[in-house]
Amino acid sequence: MNRSEMLSVLMLDRTKQVALAWSILRQSQLAEDAYQDMLVKVFENEDLFEGPRHLRDWSWKVLRHRCYEFIRQQNHRPSLLDESILDLVDAELESRDIDEVNQRVDALHHCLANLTVKSQDVIRLRYAEGLTGIQVAEKLGRTPDTVYKALQRIYGALGECIQGRLGCVDHGDATL
Repeated sequence: MNRSEMLSVLMLDRTKQVALAWSILRQSQLAEDAYQDMLVKVFENEDLFEGPRHLRDWSWKVLRHRCYEFIRQQNHRPSLLDESILDLVDAELESRDIDEVNQRVDALHHCLANLTVKSQDVIRLRYAEGLTGIQVAEKLGRTPDTVYKALQRIYGALGECIQGRLGCVDHGDATL
């Protein structure tokens, strides 16, 4: 396989792999960095791969290990999922159709954009900046309980919005 073919194979799983990295690291920029590092490692070992399947399997393992390296380098100990749970997450992400994943990502972006500014701030602090609920509360001058309740309401609203958007897609609604 040449580099162009390898990149084509890897780009099919990009969204799923970045999602896996984020689920481990809980920081968007670190997840992107881990993905980029995985690509570099793949191209450094380009002669190793016997075909697309071997390349894909290898890239998933390298990505996960790179995420763990980031955690060790930061002397940061987030609560990691058990290895068997991560294996299930890997399998689930790998089995998903890329079009379905992209539709879900698009729906999430649309629904996030429709949240109130205050709700967007809570989500940004919690997920984009990787703050804990307590840190979000301190930053916003709220109690942790208020932030946790707000997050629960936001999750519910996002869930309903995403399902509504995906329902439109499932029924062929072209107004998306």
